[in-house]
Amino acid sequence: MEKEEFNKLKIKDQVEYINQKLDKKSLTEICKDINISRATIRKRFLKQGYEFNKIQNKYICSLELNNKEEEENKCNNNTKALEEKIQILESKIEAIENKLNNYNSRNIKKFEGKTVSRCYRLYEEVQKEFSKFCKENSNYKVQDILSMALYEYMKNNKHDN
Repeated sequence: MEKEEFNKLKIKDQVEYINQKLDKKSLTEICKDINISRATIRKRFLKQGYEFNKIQNKYICSLELNNKEEEENKCNNNTKALEEKIQILESKIEAIENKLNNYNSRNIKKFEGKTVSRCYRLYEEVQKEFSKFCKENSNYKVQDILSMALYEYMKNNKHDN
């Protein structure tokens, strides 16, 4: 290819032509064949955003390189942010599980000894709630639930004389 013909090509086509020839020849040899200065090629391509990549031995659009670096940085930042959010969520889940375990584990003491029978008057609403509570906790005896409720109330409201 002659210099005039090469110069008529679009920059992208010039880059493709040079890259194809770089598989078989050096850039210096290609420039001699075209009869164009190596510096002219370098400057022309740099102005259009193409840089020579020594590893790949070809011209690559520097915008693509920058975009790839930006994408990698974005991915790294997103990964870090996601890891932080995951840690926060894990700690919140653990706190919720602890609260649920504390809520679900009722500390109803099983009293031992002689039982006595007493009759107490209750408000109807309290009695309904108590019956509901006893059904929900059917693994305990009603006498144990009632004994524990009275015991806890007396313990918490004890007046030291």
